[in-house]
Amino acid sequence: MSAGRQLRERLPTLRSLLLAPVRPRPYLRALYLFVAFPLGTVYFVVLVTGVTAAVPTVLVLVGVPLCVGVLLLARGLGLVERHLVTALLGVDVPAPAYGFLDGSVRERVVALVVDRFTWTELLYLFSVFAFGMGSFVFLVSSLAMSLTFVATPLYYDSAPGRVGIFPGEPIGLTQSLYIPWGDLLVGAEVGLTMSEWAVDSLPDAMAMSLVGFALLFVTLTLVDGIGWLWGQYARLMLSDDLRPLARLRDHLDDVGNTTNR
Repeated sequence: MSAGRQLRERLPTLRSLLLAPVRPRPYLRALYLFVAFPLGTVYFVVLVTGVTAAVPTVLVLVGVPLCVGVLLLARGLGLVERHLVTALLGVDVPAPAYGFLDGSVRERVVALVVDRFTWTELLYLFSVFAFGMGSFVFLVSSLAMSLTFVATPLYYDSAPGRVGIFPGEPIGLTQSLYIPWGDLLVGAEVGLTMSEWAVDSLPDAMAMSLVGFALLFVTLTLVDGIGWLWGQYARLMLSDDLRPLARLRDHLDDVGNTTNR
């Protein structure tokens, strides 16, 4: 199978995105997006503390074993992330060869330092903090709004006139369609303005609940896509299984060979 075809098969299809809310995978990916923030915070604090303690003391040799310890810790945390990405995001991230596990102490240290995965894993662990912060805010705010809308029929009558959508300023939407007809321009223009929507009846509450289900569907679909994209990034940083430039080159070669036939 060509590299281009393998890459295309990994892409999510429209059908898989539309069916995302009724499958377990988006909920597992949502769990990863939720725990990425606390985990990323732990990664960031531990690694930054280790680096700031080790680097200034390298000149007096005390920092050398500390630096090695930080790098080994990063490799261990990278292994944890591989298991999490595989289990929750559904993206297989095979572990690379650990060449620093064999040989003398000096050979192991050298192998650890020159191994590119030592540095890509370290960079990945720092990036989990930024990703986790953004994903946590998106997930909590989106789910809170969606579920609040869904549950509107349960509480709308406890606060009459206070449940609904109340934008700060009226929202206007104007659609127009014009068709040239000889020397004339024939068309129509429709304007819609919504200032507020107060839920004060059960039908209004049910309509608001339907809006919540639509928002929940969109949120889970986005979570599914975001989880898939992060899984591909994890595969790139934590494994040598995916080499984007090589695969792109092979795909272009396949296209060129097909064109020349």
